[in-house]
Amino acid sequence: MSSYLVFARPGASVPDEGSVLVADRFAPWAFAFPVLWLLFNRLWIEAVLALVVSAASAMMIANPALFWPGLALGVALSAITAMEGRHWRAAALVRRGWHMVDLIEADDAETAFEIHALRASADETATAKDKAMPLRNFPQLGRAGESGSGAIGLVPVQRS
Repeated sequence: MSSYLVFARPGASVPDEGSVLVADRFAPWAFAFPVLWLLFNRLWIEAVLALVVSAASAMMIANPALFWPGLALGVALSAITAMEGRHWRAAALVRRGWHMVDLIEADDAETAFEIHALRASADETATAKDKAMPLRNFPQLGRAGESGSGAIGLVPVQRS
């Protein structure tokens, strides 16, 4: 199972057919083709930086004395892009005005969107008292409250 972040367009009603689901997992295409994957996902600044690092890696590989460091740099670029690329995509959507409306665990994107649509329709029919109660037990993100609990990413922490 994968976690899916659901982003809604600016000003759109939820659920929206134009919503974007971003899987929170390793991106194998980003590992194989980091620059092309970044360009395909409209991450322009990241793609330019990856292109510069790829060029440096290629120049290092051409020099026999720097072959192994150059190869390590290229593999590191691919690994970082594959592991963090989807997070960069989510951050780019937020910068463009989209807002995250749900976090869902599902086997595939279609199932995740169906779950999101069911949750959103349940929210519309709920009363004000029901809306005050959270639908699921996700840790509250952000700074720790006065109780000393909080979260680092999605990992709940208890501070003493």
